[in-house]
Amino acid sequence: MVEQINMWPFGPLFTAPASLVQPILPDWSLQRVEVNYAGDIAIEKEVVAKVASYGRQIGILTDAVLALSDKVQEDGKPFGQLREIAKEVAKIKDERRGDLASSARRAMQSLANVDRRAAERIARNFTQSSSGT
Repeated sequence: MVEQINMWPFGPLFTAPASLVQPILPDWSLQRVEVNYAGDIAIEKEVVAKVASYGRQIGILTDAVLALSDKVQEDGKPFGQLREIAKEVAKIKDERRGDLASSARRAMQSLANVDRRAAERIARNFTQSSSGT
C-alpha cells in the first residue's frame, strides 16, 4: 500500500509506503505535552493544571538538590551534571524571554501601524493592570 505525502506543491510527485508516514508527537499541542508513565492520568492532569507544570516541579527539585549539594563537602559528578543542566535551562529561558519581548514589540508596532489608538489603549491598560502587582 502506498500513501501520498502531501508536500504542496510537490505532493503529487512524492509517495512513500504507509509504514513510513507517521505523526511525530501525535498528542502534542502548543498548550501541553502529556506524559503518563505511571499513575492516574486524571490526577496528573489536575496537578499540572492547578499546581505546577512538570518543568516547574523539576525546576524546584533541581534548586533544592543544588542547594543541598552546596552544604555537602563532596561535589560529585551528578551534582556537576545537574549544575550544567540548570545553567543550560537558564540560558534557554533567558533566550526565550528575549524572543518573547521582541515578539511583543513587533506585534505592538504592527498594531500601532494599523491602529495607533488601539495600541496605545492596550499599552495603557497593561501598564495600569501591572502596576498594581
